[in-house]
Amino acid sequence: MVAKGFLQKYGVDFTDVYALEARLEIVRLVVVVASWRNWQICQLDVKSTFLNGPLGEEVYVRQLPGFEVKGEEMKVYRLRKALYGLRQAPWAWNKLIGSFLCEQGFVKSKVEFGVYVKKDSHRRSLIVCLYVDDLIVT
Repeated sequence: MVAKGFLQKYGVDFTDVYALEARLEIVRLVVVVASWRNWQICQLDVKSTFLNGPLGEEVYVRQLPGFEVKGEEMKVYRLRKALYGLRQAPWAWNKLIGSFLCEQGFVKSKVEFGVYVKKDSHRRSLIVCLYVDDLIVT
């Protein structure tokens, strides 16, 4: 199921669409530092990215063709979570993953908003770079 986000109107169906993410230069820098320090690097692609972010606005979608409820074809569904195609889906995902990482003890970079760092008592660091639906962890 994919929403027709191109039909949404700013201020009515959505307000925020911009998802803060690490710039490509920063991702390259983190990879270089990890390589130089011989750190392990993991890359994750979150398949259900845009299906998990909570929506701040009320968004309704029509019933899918072929899946309409007989006698109730004019009824719509209210979305509780973001859906592929919605203009605000990347923003909702970014907000969700950012709050999760902060709950886990990560600190969001003040300069590069898609980078989160967690340090332990032994001065070891864990760095997460967020880029749309991909994460680089080192």
